[in-house]
Amino acid sequence: MAGPEVPRKLASELERIVLERVANNRLILPAMPAVPQRCLEILRDPDFNVRKLVKELESEPVLALLVIRAANTASQSRGGATQALDQAAVRIGARQLKMLITEYAVNELFESSNRQIKDANRRVWEHSLVVALLSRDIAALVGNVEPDTCYLAGLLHDIGKPVLSAIILEVDRKLGRATPGWIDLNGWTHIIETSHRKVGTAVATEWKLPDAISAAIRDCSDYDGQDRTSVGNVVRLANALAKREGYTTGPIDAADVEAMIMVGMSMLGGDTSVVDRLVTGVRARLPGG
Repeated sequence: MAGPEVPRKLASELERIVLERVANNRLILPAMPAVPQRCLEILRDPDFNVRKLVKELESEPVLALLVIRAANTASQSRGGATQALDQAAVRIGARQLKMLITEYAVNELFESSNRQIKDANRRVWEHSLVVALLSRDIAALVGNVEPDTCYLAGLLHDIGKPVLSAIILEVDRKLGRATPGWIDLNGWTHIIETSHRKVGTAVATEWKLPDAISAAIRDCSDYDGQDRTSVGNVVRLANALAKREGYTTGPIDAADVEAMIMVGMSMLGGDTSVVDRLVTGVRARLPGG
């Protein structure tokens, strides 16, 4: 294993290269996986063609299964489970289909063959999913802001992290054998935490995400005092709540987190006791929870 100074120097150099590529528009960003992208294009039409959508879903069996499961979960109280994709798609509707497909596409970016970094990536994914769930809940409580938009903004707010991790893994495949231990988890965390906002903003531009979602990706540090119930403010509060509960990928300042929660609750006007109950119950709503 190389000494600790070597990974730090290499991590610093890699961070410089990544940021330079972002600044010069030379960073190769991930395309949204092909099948989810085609599905979302079909769903842009309010009267979308169910047959065309089903054809795409059938080419991605895991995604098709998720659609059927979501439809059957939604209809548990009424009975009448279905195994037909066309029925499932109609039952859950375009709005939920868009969320489910986007969530599936983003999850694909968090995979890794490196066990240690894969575990770290899964923590990023878990954090993002908790922020998404809480963002939707807070939006529903506050009103005046679209809950589903808040969900997607929460899900994507840290999208720069898996993108950077993929670049690090690409370098690792080239350097790993010649320079074992060139980067450790601390080096990975340093790069991810200090650089992911700029990369995430670049991804938002590349994927042509709505302005409200792009704004939530750009900055989670300060509330927007001009638009108190904005999507970004909802995500900022949800992000702080998730961190307080331990859903985080790096070190946190507990005092700063509590201040963010206090300011956010004041701005959005949510009921503190209700929000606390939502946070307490979020673990059971995660996959495998």
